[in-house]
Amino acid sequence: MTEPESPGQRNDVLQRAHDEYARRQRRLETNERLRRSNARIRERTARRYARVLDRAGLLPLGERRVVDVGCGDGDFLVRCRRDWGHSGEGLAGIDLMEDRIEALGAAMPELDLRTGSADALPWPDESFDLAHQSMLLSSVLDEALREAIAAEMGRVVKPGGWVLWYDFIWNPFNRATVSMPMRRIRGYFPGWSVLERKRVSLPPPISRPLLRVSERLVGALEACKVFNLWHLVLLRKPA
Repeated sequence: MTEPESPGQRNDVLQRAHDEYARRQRRLETNERLRRSNARIRERTARRYARVLDRAGLLPLGERRVVDVGCGDGDFLVRCRRDWGHSGEGLAGIDLMEDRIEALGAAMPELDLRTGSADALPWPDESFDLAHQSMLLSSVLDEALREAIAAEMGRVVKPGGWVLWYDFIWNPFNRATVSMPMRRIRGYFPGWSVLERKRVSLPPPISRPLLRVSERLVGALEACKVFNLWHLVLLRKPA
């Protein structure tokens, strides 16, 4: 295990992460083409999520308690309700960006939403059936903080529950990230079963321009898997 950082070091790491998220958000707000391309990528990824969840017997989600760690604008939580059969009770999310939480809460007041860092989740042990993270851990450059976030995800999942993980194996296009190979994920969840692991996505700098030409072409390249740098992983906690 990595030695934990001091409170001052932790705050510095969180502030850098906050600033990086804010920079990315500003870029999206000023680039309509980027927003449209990202929306198409999200739709493709969501279809893969659905297949993985369905094969695991988790769809429809029904009344399962679900938490999205690093929920951003709430896309995953919205899909749980709209597309994946969640009843609406027991959906939760946490994000470092207060404005995101406020906007999502205004749109979906029934959600249990919190502003804060994922290394100190504000829910009791074994609160959720399913925890999800998408490109959160790779955005945290401090190893001790990454370990703490993963430990918190494991803590709030019930025995026999699941973690759904979407992140890249490595990203040569963004130096403000850290690689998330499978060996690192297994290290964060020792003793957990890996039910499924799929290499699923081209890097967005490649898929964005190709999607404007042909979605079939993107699908053909992703089917080869050679160029897929993202993976979708479903882990299960020991019962």
